[in-house]
Amino acid sequence: MLLLLINCANSVKKSNNVSVNGNCVENLDFKEDYFKNIETVQNYIYRQGDPQKAYQSLKFIAKYSKVSFEDMANYARTYPLGTYEKDYPIWLEWYEKNKCNNIQLKK
Repeated sequence: MLLLLINCANSVKKSNNVSVNGNCVENLDFKEDYFKNIETVQNYIYRQGDPQKAYQSLKFIAKYSKVSFEDMANYARTYPLGTYEKDYPIWLEWYEKNKCNNIQLKK
């Protein structure tokens, strides 16, 4: 019996911060990363944050949801405010639809 408990304890991933609410299993580590990347893009758009960090965050978000990279094909290679305002609700909607799937980080 003790061996079974030890095996069960070892099989639980301690790196995943998971919230279970009924049938919803939400990976809170992923949630934190996802929204931190959205915040980085927001800082770039509204406060003239670091464009390299914003681009890396857009690449992260694009692994899971739509990012309109084609709108960056401008002279300055910037991510326009209008594009952000169009994409942002899509990112939030994607998370709401998928949060109960215990989403794992893609490499």
